Formats: sequence, structure tokens, C-alpha cells
Amino acid sequence: MTPEQSSTRPGDGSPGLVLAHYQEIGLKGRNRSFFERTLASNIALQLEALPGATAKPIPGRLLVRLPDDSHTDEVIRHMSTAFGLSSFSPAIELHSPTMESIIRTALTLADKTAFDSFKVRARRGNSSFETKSIDINIAVGSAIQEHTGARVDLGSPDWTCYIELTGNRAYFYTRKIPGPGGLPVGTSGRVLTLLSGGIDSPVAAWRMARRGSSVDFVHFHGQPFADPSSARQATQLAKHLAPWTLRSRLWMIQFGDIQSEIVTSAPQELRIVLYRRMMMRISEALALREGAQALVTGECLGQVASQTLPNLTSIGEVVETLPVLRPLIGFDKLEIEATGKSIGTYEISIQPHQDCCVLFIPRQVSTAVRAVDIAQAETALDIPALVDKALANAERVDVGLRSIID
Repeated sequence: MTPEQSSTRPGDGSPGLVLAHYQEIGLKGRNRSFFERTLASNIALQLEALPGATAKPIPGRLLVRLPDDSHTDEVIRHMSTAFGLSSFSPAIELHSPTMESIIRTALTLADKTAFDSFKVRARRGNSSFETKSIDINIAVGSAIQEHTGARVDLGSPDWTCYIELTGNRAYFYTRKIPGPGGLPVGTSGRVLTLLSGGIDSPVAAWRMARRGSSVDFVHFHGQPFADPSSARQATQLAKHLAPWTLRSRLWMIQFGDIQSEIVTSAPQELRIVLYRRMMMRISEALALREGAQALVTGECLGQVASQTLPNLTSIGEVVETLPVLRPLIGFDKLEIEATGKSIGTYEISIQPHQDCCVLFIPRQVSTAVRAVDIAQAETALDIPALVDKALANAERVDVGLRSIID
């Protein structure tokens, strides 16, 4: 084999390769390069702990190069949380391919695995290689069949040899690892998620990150009247989400004093809605200060008394400038829990903690607060002063990916 036709393959000490594919990004037209660059940048951040690893777009794909193949499993673990990827595969690269070198490389791969049935799936994209994909399939498939005695099965084979040609390279792989899908984080603006220590809000944050949003968090804790358990739990949740959200920040807001003022001035059945209205006001002010473009909550229609349509309307109406996004609004509890379990937040969320919303919890909660009653209750509160005080005392916690790597 000449140097121009050399290949790199796992296990021979040569550089490791992972070939990544996207799906939705391919529909972005003239903006596609922006999404590709962002995806490559995100993967490079995820691979910072591996010196020498690089990620760059190639036509229709993303190519991750490693100094050797010893870290391939670690790369796969990191890339499984890279939003924007539909699949990725450890791969072999063949320079300046010819039909002879393609067949030879495919036979080398076939020798590494025992199988009774197989198929070959070749695809040309932006390649000057003259042989059509179907003819590559036939030629390589015939060679493998003669070499191994296995039968061709185009439906459900035991083994598949994928061959992709782009530029003056051919890439070979034999397995496709599902990616998380969605859009690369950082392509859909920045949002601020109200993060409790519970089950719903981390799932909402994860779903927004999957749609390409950069996600920051704000957590309201009941100190000085509650222990710090909810703050610890919120920090743990935000750090657990860091492999997906990448560059997040968490803001801690002491909310116990505000709740105390509400308790002394408002009927008990209005307290929960009043708490939530104050949280939304503070969150909007924080979001505007930090450059976020929307607020995100984990609210789900009808799940609790504060999440009826009348109460959601009352809570949302205090946000004057930003949209309020509720990605879980139509999900039921079992669906939300299933997602939490799949991403690993559920086990954290069910740990005991003192949520601020149960501080001074009323015996009775209105499911349809009246605007006149809410307005009357809030006349006793110096709302601008409470918002300013909350922001002045806000504590920032770094929960980005670098913080958990370091």
C-alpha cells in the first residue's frame, strides 16, 4: 500500500478517529456553517481533558481526531451528550482511495468480526471518486462474500460495513452509536431556568439545551429560615447537567425573608402564587442583567394548584419583557420522570431537601386566584425594593463543564 493510500485503524497505534453525523443541522441552508462550527466548538470543549483531540466540520459530517486510539471510549462517552449529533462512529480513514484499497480495507475490517450475514452501505458526498455508490456496494460486497462465505442480507444483517467518500478520503466504520439529537447548545440564544431541587425543572432545562439554548439557572432557597439542602441539591443538579449544557452559571437567591413578608401581609390561599410572582419578577430582572432572552420553568399544566390556567396566567403576567417558556406544559408526571431517569437527574431530585415553596406552606391554596385579590395583597409589599435586595445578594456559582472537569 502506498503512503497516499494508507489507512489509519484502531489498534495499530495510529491516530484515532470518530466520524460524527448530524440530521437537523443539515436543513439549515445558508446558516448551516454556523451550526457546524458551534457543534465542533462544543465537542472541542467536551474533549478539553484529552490533549491533542480536535473536532472540525467536513462536508456533511464532523471529524474528531485523537492523538491515538486509546481514548476512543472516553470520546464516545463525551460525544453521547453533544446535542446536535444524530450518530457517531469510531472510524478508519483512507487517503486517496481506489477500488482496490477500498476492498482491501473492507476485508481487513471483516476479518475482525465473525458474522453469518452482512451488507455494505457506501455513500459518496462531495467526492471526486468516479465509481457510483451502488457499484461500490456490489464490488465490496462480492469480495467480502467470497472472502468470508457469509451471505448478503440487506434487511437485518449481523454486520454492516459503512463506507463514506468525501473529498479525497474514504471513511469506514461498522457501528453507529446514537447521538442525543437536537441542535448544538449556543445556537438558540440564552435562557434562564428557574431550578428547584425537584424533578421537573432540570428536565425542562435539559429540553431547552437540546433545542440549542445556552442555559443558566436561578435557584430560590428558603434561608435563613431553612437549611441549605435545596441549594446543595440545585448545585448538584446543575453540575450533573453540565455535560449537556456546557457553559452554565447558577445564581442563588435567598428567598426566606421575602416569603416572611408575604406571610405577614397576604391571605394564606394566595401565598404560593405570590411566591411565584416574586420569583418571576426577580428572575426577569436577573435575566435582563445577564443577557438572557427568555425565562424557563418546569411548570406542567394542572400538576399542582399553582399550575392551573388561571394561576399560570397570574404568575406569568408579572414578566413584562421576556417570554416565559414552559417546555413541559403538556407532559404528564410519568413522562417527566421517565426523562429524568434517562438523563440521571431523577435520582438526585428525589433526595430529601427543604424546598422554599413548602416554607410557610398554607393549609389551603387557591386554584383560581382573582386579580383583584392578588393586587390587594401586593399593595403591602415594596416590590421594587425586594427585587433589588434579592439581586444585590445573589450568589453566583460556576456549574459549567470546566468546573466539573477541573
